[in-house]
Amino acid sequence: MSVKSFIQTINEGLPLDSEKSEALFDAIFDGRISEIELAAILIAMKIRRETAKEIVGAARSMRKFALKPEISSIEPFDTCGTGGDGSHSFNISTAVSIILSALGIAIAKHGNRSVSSRSGSADFLEALKIPISLETSDAREYYNQHRFLFLFAPNYHPAMKHAVPVRRALGVRTIFNYLGPLTNPALPRRQIIGVFHPDFLPLYAEVVSELSFERVLLYSAINGMDEVSPTDTTIVYDVRGTEVSTFPIDPENYLSAEEAASIPTHLSPAENAHRFLDCIQSPSPTPLGKLLALNTALALYALDRGETLERNYHAALDSIHSGEVSRKVEMLQGVH
Repeated sequence: MSVKSFIQTINEGLPLDSEKSEALFDAIFDGRISEIELAAILIAMKIRRETAKEIVGAARSMRKFALKPEISSIEPFDTCGTGGDGSHSFNISTAVSIILSALGIAIAKHGNRSVSSRSGSADFLEALKIPISLETSDAREYYNQHRFLFLFAPNYHPAMKHAVPVRRALGVRTIFNYLGPLTNPALPRRQIIGVFHPDFLPLYAEVVSELSFERVLLYSAINGMDEVSPTDTTIVYDVRGTEVSTFPIDPENYLSAEEAASIPTHLSPAENAHRFLDCIQSPSPTPLGKLLALNTALALYALDRGETLERNYHAALDSIHSGEVSRKVEMLQGVH
C-alpha cells in the first residue's frame, strides 16, 4: 500500500496494523508527509482512538530514526512518563531517577522541556545544574563516570522536526504523546512509565508487550495523575513480556493526608529544584521525601530489588535522608 492509501484508510475511520503504521511514520519522519496531511492523520486517529498496533508501529519507526547515545554496555533504566495529566505536580519521576542513581542503578533518563506544566524534566535538571544537552563523546564520558545521563529528546530525535509544527498548532493530545516513554534511544529493557489516565493503562500494556521490553510497570492514579499519587489510589500494571498483572497502591500506608496536602504543586523549575535540595538535605523524613520514596520503591520493584514495595520504600527513604542522594546531586553537578 502507498502512503496515500494509508492516509485514506485512517480518514475512513479504519485502523492500521503495526507494519502499515510503521511505514506511515517512516514517511512522516522522512518528511514525505505534508503538514496538512499530518494534521488530518493525527486528528482522525484521535477521534477514532489510536489502536495498540498503530502505537507499536509508530514507536518502532521513531526508534529507527533516533540517534543512539554512545554509552557503555551497562543496561540503563528509565523513569520517563507520558506527562500531560494536567496535575502540575512536582518533578517526581525525574527526582526518582536521581535517587535510583544514588542507589547504584544506571540511568538513561529520556525527557524534554515542559509542554503542559511549568516544569518539565529538562527544566528541573537544568535548575539543579545537572547537564541536559550532552551528546556523543561528552555523553559517553559523563555516563561512564556517573552512570547517569539525561537524553534531551530534541537532540536524539531530530526527525521529530517534521511533526513539531503540527503538534504545536493542534495543541491537543495525539499519538505522539504515547511515544516519548517508548522511544528512549538507549533502549532500556526495564522501565517505569506513568500514564496520563488510568483508562489508558490496558491499551498501553498491550503496546508495551509488543515492544522489546523485559519488564515495565505502568501506573496511573485514579485522579489521573501520571505518578504514584500522594492522595489517591494508584493502579499499577506489571507487564513482563506478554504477561500482565495488576495491583493497587494506597498512599495512606506511606504518608498521612496532612502530609500529602503539604506537597507542593504548580511550582517553577527553580522552586522545584529548591524544594528537592531542601528535602534531600533534611536528616529527618519530609512529606516530599516520603512521596519520592514511594515512587522510587515502585522503580526498585521493577528492577527486582527488594521483596516488597514497603521494604523498597524504607530503603529509598533512608537513601534520601541519609545524605546519599545529596552527595549524588553534587557529583552530577560536577562539584566533586
